[in-house]
Amino acid sequence: MPILILSTLVSILAIAHVIKTGRSSLWIMVLFSLPVVGALAYFVVEILPGLSSGQGGRKVAQSVDKVLNPNKTLEEAKRDFEISDTVENACNLADIYVEREQFQQAAGLYRGALTGLNEHNPDILRKLSQCEFEAGNFSESRVLLDRLIEKNPHYKSQDAHLLYARSLHELGDVAAASEEYEALIKYYTGPEPAYHFAILMKSAGDMARAGELFSGIVKKAELSPAHYRKMHRHWIDLAEKELSAGV
Repeated sequence: MPILILSTLVSILAIAHVIKTGRSSLWIMVLFSLPVVGALAYFVVEILPGLSSGQGGRKVAQSVDKVLNPNKTLEEAKRDFEISDTVENACNLADIYVEREQFQQAAGLYRGALTGLNEHNPDILRKLSQCEFEAGNFSESRVLLDRLIEKNPHYKSQDAHLLYARSLHELGDVAAASEEYEALIKYYTGPEPAYHFAILMKSAGDMARAGELFSGIVKKAELSPAHYRKMHRHWIDLAEKELSAGV
């Protein structure tokens, strides 16, 4: 019964919109005979195109299209790359592979894009390093970041800095990783470096420092606005779990 009431209400609202906006009266017949399907068709055919003309509408249309055609963007990027093997097209396709967590495919494209004027492009090097890290190739990730800094000494990226610290961490270089984490927690916009640093200290047996870092994450979250807590909920929850476990 609630579903029937809801479908009837949606149809009534759609019919009212048809009359108000002066659209074809054929829609009224469709909405009467096929309430749910008709309302969906009306939205897609008549309302969605109008919404798409604005920025918010474009986002809605893109989201709907992504659900209905999950591989459309990937296929378009593949086609663009096949037509024109440019650095831009290679990176666009690689970015999509990263979103899909297909890091091996992405890494090959990023590496191929490091050519000519882009041989030492810092953004491409950072993205390639991230792919190698996600694939468990921590030594290669560090090598790429060392190259990034050597060739681009003025390049600044908190994400690249965190990636470097985490690569050192995974390679077991506690002293070097600690130094990088100490620097990161002074300016990084979120609690992720503090969490990884705390895990490093815990694994190294420094429970006091680990507890201090976990507590700092939770305390800052308590004192921060709601949007901060929402944005960094993952790391805050992990820190709370560590404290609950008795760190």
